[in-house]
Amino acid sequence: MNHLFPYIERTLLHPNVTITEQYDALDEVNQLGLAGLVVAPFWVKKHRRELGAAHPATLTAVVGYPFGYQRTEVKQQELELALADGANAVEVVVNTSALFSPTSVWLKIELVKLVAMAHAHEIPLTVVLESALLDEAQLLTMIKTATDAGADGLKNATGAALATGQTPFSLKKSLVFRANVPSSVTVSIAADGATEAELEALVSAGVNRLAMRA
Repeated sequence: MNHLFPYIERTLLHPNVTITEQYDALDEVNQLGLAGLVVAPFWVKKHRRELGAAHPATLTAVVGYPFGYQRTEVKQQELELALADGANAVEVVVNTSALFSPTSVWLKIELVKLVAMAHAHEIPLTVVLESALLDEAQLLTMIKTATDAGADGLKNATGAALATGQTPFSLKKSLVFRANVPSSVTVSIAADGATEAELEALVSAGVNRLAMRA
């Protein structure tokens, strides 16, 4: 697995994550050279303090987790605070409720505002789509919406459904997701449950980050 470590991001978003898990993940980042950590805004300041200002690993804060229901103004404040605390990347969860309603036009407006804020700080922003909820047409529409809004990356899932076993990992669907995202945009795949061979297939297909709880 050593050759995969530079692609793996440890995600610490499950509701019962413990302080021991936090420190174990930090140890893995330091000892194995993992790509980084994906954490709730509450933990950003602590992890930045532990990693130090110059650490090469990415410290990503997730805004709007888990369903993106928050108002845009709340997400903006969450993003500002996360950056002030030391995050050097941001993930924003798409508002799933708005996505399935006539107000979906506002999704692009919200993403444009958040992308502009992140870019003003020279920080990349990834948009998280819960792909299991979308049919093919909806997924393609949201990929276009996010990329048109200026997103630097796209992620296929929050990982919450994988963690509970509701939606098992699918290599086929993950590869289709990568193929539908423009090559200029980075792709993160929630990969809990994937085998080493499947992880290698994702990397070979051009996936940039493998998001894994453990």
